[in-house]
Amino acid sequence: MRISGRALRAFGILAGFYAGTVGTLVALAAIDVLLVLHSSSSSPVFTESKVIGGSVLVAVPLVRGLVLTRRRHGAGSAGVSVSRQEQPALWGRVLELCDRVGVRPPAEIRLVSDVNAGVDEVAHLMGLIPGRRRMYLGVPLLVGLTAAQLDAVLAHELGHYSNRDARLTPTIVRGRIGVLAVLRSVGDGNTFAQQVTRTFFTWYAELYLRTSQSISRHQEFAADDMAARIAGRDNTIAALREIPVLDFAFDLYLHQYVSPGWEAGVLPPPEEFFAGLRALLAEPDRRAALESVRERSPEGEPDPYDSHPPLTERIAALRLLPEAGRAPEGGEPALALLRDAGRVCARVAATALDPKAAASKRVVGWDELARAAGRRMLSDAGAPVLRTASAAVGAPVPDLPALLAAIDAGWLDIIAGALPKSSRAQQATGRIAREFARTALRDAITPLALLAMVDAGLAGWTNSWARGPHLRYAAGRADALDEALDALVAGIPDTRPLRRLLSASGRPPGHAPSLVPTGT
Repeated sequence: MRISGRALRAFGILAGFYAGTVGTLVALAAIDVLLVLHSSSSSPVFTESKVIGGSVLVAVPLVRGLVLTRRRHGAGSAGVSVSRQEQPALWGRVLELCDRVGVRPPAEIRLVSDVNAGVDEVAHLMGLIPGRRRMYLGVPLLVGLTAAQLDAVLAHELGHYSNRDARLTPTIVRGRIGVLAVLRSVGDGNTFAQQVTRTFFTWYAELYLRTSQSISRHQEFAADDMAARIAGRDNTIAALREIPVLDFAFDLYLHQYVSPGWEAGVLPPPEEFFAGLRALLAEPDRRAALESVRERSPEGEPDPYDSHPPLTERIAALRLLPEAGRAPEGGEPALALLRDAGRVCARVAATALDPKAAASKRVVGWDELARAAGRRMLSDAGAPVLRTASAAVGAPVPDLPALLAAIDAGWLDIIAGALPKSSRAQQATGRIAREFARTALRDAITPLALLAMVDAGLAGWTNSWARGPHLRYAAGRADALDEALDALVAGIPDTRPLRRLLSASGRPPGHAPSLVPTGT
């Protein structure tokens, strides 16, 4: 599709939104004016007020949608801007690719923290008049891609400049945001005017999204073709296959390593933020597991509203092209393009965090982070059974020693019976019901027992890039814990094995006041 055709379609679909919105506002205003002019002194005032009020309820989201289509949306000042003097190798690579693609280079390169790359252009008159260009490049791509694969990514993004897509994208996105904003705003209304407006804009939104996303998909295929011609077909395919793996790995990294520390009030040093991702990707056992992501095939029909074609279709289209660009290249890491990579990556990591929230966190190494996060996780997991026990006995049960004292005093079945039950446990009766309840109590007490073992030096959290932060036990202590928990919920409950286990380091878990059950 030529640029003139795409520009005309982009203009047409957004102009349709403007026409429909303005037309609806004019119609509402006309109805209200006619109602006021033709009303008589005997007409019920509340009827006029109700109609005008309904018009206002419809008009407000329409005006909001118009405002949103005029507002620029984009990454803005996200990330860290790097100059040509700061990063000559990266800029040199981008400028060389601009020459080969035949496009005007970006005025700015910004390094960002997510697994993404993109370009934008502050164009004017629906994208027909060029403006200032900016490129965004995610540090995880530099960490996980080879230099040849990164060239394919950069050539793809510059291909959008070649097709002038970067000028059109803001127009399309603003229209999409405006249409969806109107739908959300009138979606819950029940007046006649709101129902009519919702019906019209639902129909128009479907038409707009199908049309605009179709344009976006054509743009992606064209940019892939440019990347293959400049960086090589096989390098482009390799990059397309690697990016979903990086995306999955980065989400795993954040969820398994960074987020638990954040919840526990600790953070890794900024210079270690992306170094941790690099360590995870370099771990052989992790790489083997991540390979399954690469081979995973999408299920179901392609989404007609998706702005990107399915990855399988993009790769299939690339395989039909001749290998006219660079031959496949090996392992030089893209991160080598950055001068003083550790410092630059630390600056980007700092921009990814809320400064006020980050200021309240302690900066620690990965092992200390694993310990803090693990302790917080066990504490949170053990809190519900302490609350349940406190309610059951009618007195505070603040910790494991107090809970063991309550069990010694005969409260076990009452506490176990007060715990949440599965559907099967709810249907059980008699001895079976008691076994379900005691098993649930064993599971609920386990985090508290593990926390006590950590505090007693019998177990400890350690960081591992191969399997994630995990708990390691002193020799023989894991089996001893299982036996002690089994004894705790046996037919005749016995807390002594668990007490002996926790006292083995010479740091007993303490003593609790006597809790005497009533009515048992």
